Amino acid sequence: MKKLVLWSVFILVSQGAFAQTVAEIQKMMSDENISGARKMARELIQKEPTNGDGYYYLGETFYFDEAQDSAAFWYNKGLALAPDAPAPHVGVGKIALDKGLGQDAEKSFGRALRFVKKKPAEAYALIGSAYLTSQKPNIDKALENFTLARDNDTKNPRYFMLLGDALVAADKIGDAQTNYTFASEKDKQNPEILMKIARTYLKSGIADVAQKNLEDIVAKFPNYSPAYKDLYEIYFNNKLYSKGTPLLSKYVELVGTDIDARARLVRFLTALAKDYDRAITEAKTVLQQDPARGEMYRYLAWAYYEKGSFKESFDASKLFFEKEVNRKKYTSDYEYYAKAAAKLGEKDAAAMNYMKVVEMDSSRTEVYDMIGRMYYDAKDYPKAIDFYNQKILKVKPTNQDYFFIGNSHMVMKNYALADSAYRKVNELNPTYAAGWYTRARINIALDTAEKKSFAKPFYEKYLELIEPTLEKADQRTKTNVIAAYAYLGEYYVNHIETPDLPKALTYFEKMLALDPANADIQTTIKNIKDAIAAGGKDRD
Repeated sequence: MKKLVLWSVFILVSQGAFAQTVAEIQKMMSDENISGARKMARELIQKEPTNGDGYYYLGETFYFDEAQDSAAFWYNKGLALAPDAPAPHVGVGKIALDKGLGQDAEKSFGRALRFVKKKPAEAYALIGSAYLTSQKPNIDKALENFTLARDNDTKNPRYFMLLGDALVAADKIGDAQTNYTFASEKDKQNPEILMKIARTYLKSGIADVAQKNLEDIVAKFPNYSPAYKDLYEIYFNNKLYSKGTPLLSKYVELVGTDIDARARLVRFLTALAKDYDRAITEAKTVLQQDPARGEMYRYLAWAYYEKGSFKESFDASKLFFEKEVNRKKYTSDYEYYAKAAAKLGEKDAAAMNYMKVVEMDSSRTEVYDMIGRMYYDAKDYPKAIDFYNQKILKVKPTNQDYFFIGNSHMVMKNYALADSAYRKVNELNPTYAAGWYTRARINIALDTAEKKSFAKPFYEKYLELIEPTLEKADQRTKTNVIAAYAYLGEYYVNHIETPDLPKALTYFEKMLALDPANADIQTTIKNIKDAIAAGGKDRD
């Protein structure tokens, strides 16, 4: 799911008697009173059917609630009824961004600027917002447009704040704080700016300062709802539950107790606060009031999975996809469905949903690892090989990719293919001792000659890497070393034209040092010494 970004107020110059109404809508949006803003936007449209701002902000209320289809409907209706108003063009451009249609978006933004009647600062701010809050954000473009907004009206504190928002998104926290400070100096009674300054401290890991600032905001501006939510998140993460619960109740009271407000609360509890128990309780309450709110199953799937309730998560994901056929899906929707399916052993369902993640975001190539490892752990080696092979066709392969491919082929007794995969493991990570040991084992299986030697160079490389730290090695490693010594000892006795008994003896004596009570090794050493004493010749 895209990162939730707090909607910031943008002041668009409005002409005539409805300017105050637009300002009130903006204020409600800032306070996250979305139902109130939606109601007022509808009233504005009823009074003035060609007011483009009314359609834009009505669309924004739906965009805030992740109902992009409804948002697009109102943006386009505003465009049709008020074609010379800048705001609807920006809304249509934002939807184009969401669809990956960057050129179409830029055309819409260009039209918005052409229809500006006075200073363009407000239009630049709206365009910056579109780039910042889009499902496919472009932070550089947001910075560019917010900078233009600020530079076109340096007296307006809001533009400094908006530029700070984009700088936070760009992880330029120091620059963001500078702009927020300028904004606060120009508008000392604006709680939104103060809250964003608190967030920069939280993002910088200075949680105690963030907490103190938010507590001050709540005390000074008791009706500013977003601060309660941010402070609740800090309290919950610090396990200060007795302090947090009243804050959440106050937040709900301020933003409204209607079904839309409760649905937004579920989203916050799941995605930001990570209070999964409360999220589940609130989601069930919403569904009791309105069973058609299928998006609640999205958050139930998320919350149940994070609690370890995988069956409930899987069932919730299934219901979400059944009930919300037309709702936009995020990679997280498919990912939680896949992860829960994998936990339940529903491997094919997991793979199908993991592949949806890659279809939506081609950069998520780690998904192939997740699918391959899932099948590997389930001992479905052909499918494991298939997904790892798909991965290495798309991105630079790692030794781990070839490790799982090689092991899968080895279990399936495809020793030539296993050797080919482990050759890559050796090349990509030549100091990985276990890779050389496994390569030796594979070559033992490949070696059908009477005089066996295939594994020799790999065991020798393995010992070269292991012996310097052998004293600290665990028992499993020592067992592998004994196997290497045994192979090399036997090689110098039985698998070269002229046995090299002294050389063989050194390996068997090393074996005995690791396993001094082994009678078979003792007997072998005695026999070799007897043979040497009786005139056995070494190869030298």
